[in-house]
Amino acid sequence: MSYPDGRTAPGFGERSQQPIENIPTDTEAFLRWGTTLDPDHPFKYELSNGKVSRTMINVSKAHWRVTANILRELLQKVDPARYEAGPTELGVRTGVGVRYPDIVVDRASATAEGLACQTPVFVVEVLSPSTEGLDFTVKLREYSAIDSVQAYLICSQDEPRAWVWQRGTDGAPELPVELA
Repeated sequence: MSYPDGRTAPGFGERSQQPIENIPTDTEAFLRWGTTLDPDHPFKYELSNGKVSRTMINVSKAHWRVTANILRELLQKVDPARYEAGPTELGVRTGVGVRYPDIVVDRASATAEGLACQTPVFVVEVLSPSTEGLDFTVKLREYSAIDSVQAYLICSQDEPRAWVWQRGTDGAPELPVELA
């Protein structure tokens, strides 16, 4: 796997990304299964194309700081009557499974029910060594396939660098814009 600029992205295919067995692979069953995990469970699980993968939930301080700064800005800027922004606790149904991005902005809903976003419009991933290969490839395809997602942002935790994909006027995702 590689970055848009051609550099090789580590993390794809590492042990943490190998399929896990004995976990439901139906989207709704998978979401319900996640509620049965101990809150102190050390992994985050995602479902894609019938395969479950796990990642560490213990992130670096740099990852936490980038995520917190983006979320703080979003909460100040989004209209709470129209949108809700939050961290990874709610899943995002991708059409082929469930992802838990670092941050998601969902259209506001009157209901407090559900284990996943109803209409995600903006998805953010902060790069981690164990997932960055997926963030630029598999997750990009999955998030881009969600009609309601208007933009997907990937941020580095190690340098002031980010990539954003937005939908064009024709509704198709455009080539990424690199922000440095």
